[in-house]
Amino acid sequence: MREQFDEQLEQIRDDLVELCTLTEPAIDCATRAVLDTDLPAADRATELSADIEARAAELDHRALTLIARQQPVALDLRSLIGGMHNIADLRRMGSLAAHIAEVARLHHPEPVVPHELRGIISDMGVAATAQAAAAREVLHTRDEAAALDLIWADERTDELLRRLFAATKSDEWLHGAASAVNITLLGRFYERFCDHTVEIGRRVIFVVTGEIPDQ
Repeated sequence: MREQFDEQLEQIRDDLVELCTLTEPAIDCATRAVLDTDLPAADRATELSADIEARAAELDHRALTLIARQQPVALDLRSLIGGMHNIADLRRMGSLAAHIAEVARLHHPEPVVPHELRGIISDMGVAATAQAAAAREVLHTRDEAAALDLIWADERTDELLRRLFAATKSDEWLHGAASAVNITLLGRFYERFCDHTVEIGRRVIFVVTGEIPDQ
């Protein structure tokens, strides 16, 4: 019975890593959609988001069933409860990628991002993809030091968001209120995407050590 439980728990962990892997191309495609008015990329981001949602629902059910049938304690219970919270974060990351893609779709064929802000949005996309990749690695290795690096790396996105907001509020902003709203939404979507990776890092540390990190 214990051997079967261990196998099922390990399979859930492996599937969680695979689920996280899908968030990388999702946010990458979403970024290409807004920067290049690329409808196929927007469609792909939406498809990946739907795939993440479907897989997450099935994985969440398996984790809940394992808790109900095996009544795990200590580390195993932390792993399963933490895993279910991670599933929720990954679902939200998929949805945020779809939201970014939808902004591009709604404004096609017009570009969403003004020329002078393309560099910032591009950097936010790169940072988000890197955060997703780092989250995948942390879920795979359950390494505490790597999880801390994941948490601290989020400062990059926060700094980019501050620069984005400063640009839209500047007296030199010439693109109108509607464009400012779109840019603000995009910035917030990227910020929240990365925030979910931070929560994954914090949760991995909790599962491994039993303690929640301060940062």
